[in-house]
Amino acid sequence: MEIRINNYPIEIVLENEKTVKDVITSIKGWINHKNLIFAGIDIDGTEYHIDETPDLLIENVSSINCLVQSRADIVYETVNEGIYYCDRVIDFLQQLEEEPMDTEELEDLVSGIEWLEEVFPTISTLLGVNLEQTKFRDSSISGYIKKLDELRHRVIKFIAEMNDDGEIDIEDSLFVSIKEILHIFLASEQMKKLVVESIDSPDVLINSLKEIKEHLPEQKAILEKAAVSYQSGKDNQGMEQLFNFVDFMFNYTRTCYQISPVFDISLKDIIVGEESLEEKNRELQILLNETVDIMENNDMISLADILEYEISESMENLEQYIDLLLEKIVR
Repeated sequence: MEIRINNYPIEIVLENEKTVKDVITSIKGWINHKNLIFAGIDIDGTEYHIDETPDLLIENVSSINCLVQSRADIVYETVNEGIYYCDRVIDFLQQLEEEPMDTEELEDLVSGIEWLEEVFPTISTLLGVNLEQTKFRDSSISGYIKKLDELRHRVIKFIAEMNDDGEIDIEDSLFVSIKEILHIFLASEQMKKLVVESIDSPDVLINSLKEIKEHLPEQKAILEKAAVSYQSGKDNQGMEQLFNFVDFMFNYTRTCYQISPVFDISLKDIIVGEESLEEKNRELQILLNETVDIMENNDMISLADILEYEISESMENLEQYIDLLLEKIVR
């Protein structure tokens, strides 16, 4: 019987395990020790939830593929799903003209809000963030979740009392705020800590570095476009472009954090001019944190300035650092 982790074969010595459940129980210990989460299992091509592991004899099974995820990846995927949902709601609300939403659309909105309300405690548990104590603009994050719940109850009541000339006004500002909060989660210190604990395989890191270098010119252009959008009053467009850039920087930061422990390379030793990659990344992180603060204060003039001048200038020679990293890894 072949045992795999995320499609990669692993060597495991079976002792007293007689069934698939026994094997999974043994592997669970290793998974928990690595601070990973079991997402499911694939037994001879059939997928099962971990709680539904069949009690099959191992001599009747050809392969077991354990599907696992890091906590950082789960947060990243969940947050991105939340951002994508907020995008859809914002676009939908902005496109509404005189025609009010029908019952089915309102019920979909209720379901989406319920899902968002479930997402926040999941993310806060994985990140170790206290939603009551963490502030965003003039309220705690839990305050925004409460506003979501109030909107949900208002929509449910409207559906129950709906008549032919009924109309409900739903502004997109709440979903814009929720989307910004989700992006802030990705840039948080707690997220960085999770990333450090979630090490990818060497080949994944090398490919990630190569892809980052390939997309750097495109991301620099996006950064410039975001600055122009904010300068010309197109805040929503600028926000989309900025969030695209933040996602890219998350991947870059995640990869750099993992280079040192995997390849035994110190970012202090990767130097261009007189500045090390460690110093460069610290500088970029400070600028990104300042960007988040400026966004929270809704200071669009300062936001355009920091994007156009400071962050763009700091990213100017990032390709050279990545080239040096890749050279050192190959050696």
